[in-house]
Amino acid sequence: MPVLGKPGDLRASVVRCADRIFAERVRFSFFRKGDVDPTRPPADITAVLRVGGGDERNLAGGLAKDWSTQIAAGKAELHVDRDAFPSLTVREDDRVCALDRPGLPWFQVLRVDDRGDTRLVLALGEI
Repeated sequence: MPVLGKPGDLRASVVRCADRIFAERVRFSFFRKGDVDPTRPPADITAVLRVGGGDERNLAGGLAKDWSTQIAAGKAELHVDRDAFPSLTVREDDRVCALDRPGLPWFQVLRVDDRGDTRLVLALGEI
């Protein structure tokens, strides 16, 4: 096994290994003020998409059926290898389509966490 030079090399190697196993194709559609952003064409990449349960909860957080208002409680995150896609710029309200999943589900970017050293982490909501 080769010796890695910098401390970050090991982290980058682990990210690449995880992506070979878990990454899937996704398509970004970029938006600005609610409309498609013509300055940023769609981009297809591979990234790790994790989708949580999509059960409904009432506004108090329980499963009581006597509430008239419920919200979808499903969560999703997209983990993008920053080294593999250094020019990718994602903003809130951009959209992501899971190209390898049945029905080609779309997600909206709710939050962008760009503080990690190896991953760009996007909190997504299903649309």
